[in-house]
Amino acid sequence: MVEVLMAPSPPALVTLNAAAAYMSCSRRHLERLVAAGQIPTVRLGRAVRVAVADLDGYINDLRRDGR
Repeated sequence: MVEVLMAPSPPALVTLNAAAAYMSCSRRHLERLVAAGQIPTVRLGRAVRVAVADLDGYINDLRRDGR
């Protein structure tokens, strides 16, 4: 039997710092996008996380709008 090694899947939720790094922007800029309602967040107790899918959606919207 051949064993197939699977790469671990990336996390679905990331911290604000990781989200800012993913988008190549500052954390402050990301916080402004969150405050403006352009990127939704998830609260896990006191921790704030951002879904990677939401970041990808925001980036795709920017591409579509030509920004």
